[in-house]
Amino acid sequence: MNLSRFWPFGMKVRIHPLFLLLAVAAVASGMLVEMLVLFAIVIIHELGHVFVATSYGYKIREMVILPFGGVAKLEHGAMGWNPRHEVAIAIAGPLNNLLMILVAVLLHAAGLWSEWLTEFFIKGNLMIGFFNLLPALPLDGGRILRAAASREQGYRAATEVSIRMSYGMAALLIIVGLVSLWIGYLNIGFLTLGAFLLLSAWELKKQMKVDVIRFLDAKRREKRSGPQQVRSLAVPDTIKVREVIERFAPDAYHMIYVLDAQKNVTAVLAEDDLVHSVFEENGMRMTLRQLAERRKPSA
Repeated sequence: MNLSRFWPFGMKVRIHPLFLLLAVAAVASGMLVEMLVLFAIVIIHELGHVFVATSYGYKIREMVILPFGGVAKLEHGAMGWNPRHEVAIAIAGPLNNLLMILVAVLLHAAGLWSEWLTEFFIKGNLMIGFFNLLPALPLDGGRILRAAASREQGYRAATEVSIRMSYGMAALLIIVGLVSLWIGYLNIGFLTLGAFLLLSAWELKKQMKVDVIRFLDAKRREKRSGPQQVRSLAVPDTIKVREVIERFAPDAYHMIYVLDAQKNVTAVLAEDDLVHSVFEENGMRMTLRQLAERRKPSA
């Protein structure tokens, strides 16, 4: 479902089908007011992400409203390529939930909100804030996990770790939801979030290769205006370029020491050598020995 471009930041807003399913279930059970309150919490939670992202200069292409939060999709898919930015953007949503709890307490103390509304509003914020901190993509906790792991493991490996966590969390939530149903307590929330994480993990896994290419293209086009952290990798010369670039981290420049069978350094390749080779014919399939031989004339 697409809404018109009415948002202040000129972005599209799309409501995920699972959110609509949850809304229908809420209306059918006579909980329309509760659903509207949760919708407001989700929007304000997501505006925290949007505000921080735009403050860093990112352009938001689309915001997807999910059952327990949202996903801000940046132009060119830049999210995740700067770990510090990703952590700051991710944590902004749960921080907005804490801020909303404080506002609710103050409004109740001033006599402007009823006991019921205040209690439900606080519980809703705690629930949405907690679920979004689960270490599973595309939730905020999954983005924080990927940002932390990418520095040591590289972007692709860190993303795969987060996707595996998504599968695990999805299975756990679905099992809890089914057990609750078996004992006579229908928990739509657990089943909905479990189904969402399962579908999201599958989609992220499917588009992994495309995301890695976009990540490498961003590295290729990156304008370096200052010093960068250097990350060194010692790699056998028989390994293919594809296997090495999967270890590249977002916020570092890589120097690759090519080793022969006796573990002697036969060549030193820069990050740019490997990144540019990716966009050449059969570049990813070359071994480091072949790439080093190809780069010799230009040296």
